[in-house]
Amino acid sequence: MFEFLLLFVVSMALLVYSSHSVINSSIKISEHFGVSELAVGYLLIAFSTSLPDFMVSVNASLMGDPGIVLGDVFGSTIANICLVLGAAALIKRISVQREHMLESAEILLVVSLLPLILLSRGVLNSIEGVILLCIFVLYCVFVFKDRFSLRIRAKVSHREWITSLVYFVAGMIVVVLSARCVIVSGEEIASYLGVPDIIIGFTLIAFGTTLPELAVDFTAIRRGHAALAVGDILGSCIINLTLVLGASALITPLKTSFETVSIAVSFLVGANVFLWYLLVKHGGISRAHGLAFVLVYISFLLIITFSALAVA
Repeated sequence: MFEFLLLFVVSMALLVYSSHSVINSSIKISEHFGVSELAVGYLLIAFSTSLPDFMVSVNASLMGDPGIVLGDVFGSTIANICLVLGAAALIKRISVQREHMLESAEILLVVSLLPLILLSRGVLNSIEGVILLCIFVLYCVFVFKDRFSLRIRAKVSHREWITSLVYFVAGMIVVVLSARCVIVSGEEIASYLGVPDIIIGFTLIAFGTTLPELAVDFTAIRRGHAALAVGDILGSCIINLTLVLGASALITPLKTSFETVSIAVSFLVGANVFLWYLLVKHGGISRAHGLAFVLVYISFLLIITFSALAVA
């Protein structure tokens, strides 16, 4: 047990560190090609922060472990909204211009309902995976039409972008390998504790794969780019529920207890409705609202754990 716990911690640390390296490299590469002021830069950051979720879920799907896939996708999506935004708002009020984020928040609200519908039979098959991937493509089209600005420096030397490319490739390799180790060690921990894999996905793995968002968005908010942080969270959540979930379902059917998933989706929809309300009525997230988000996340962990244990 101790060996697998150590492997899990080390693998998760490598996954987070290498993902952060990929994020930094991605930004510099986009700057070199002059796209830092375009929506592709925003989409690139959102995808980069979702990279751990993508690699963990795809690897888990290849290894035939749908519990890890669904637990990580829903757990990290809820953590993005409730934990990341909530904790950030506790430190400093998050204020954004609602016209920049409202459409993305509405898209996320609609997208968050899809898993509840698609998983009503207790399985997500390849056809439904293709549907989710098509929705991801449509979302990309929407983002490219948006005029969202990263507001980051746009000059990167030739030598610097070559170095960034090397770090990007190396980081991707480490991400792939560490993601696989996270799954193997997570399965062994779940087996030792006698709990379903989905609980490990909802808790340990989901929290670990959310750390890149914590690092990037805390930095963005501290530097006065709250819109970038909220945009990254919204983008990452949509990517998780479309690209990550769709690609995983395309590899192998994802079977699970509908009761457990419905609880997770209910929390997700509720958190999205609350976020949408705050953006519309208050133009941001206050400290009191941030505390509410954090309490919702804690409640989710407790309820989903007891529910999954009861089903098992």
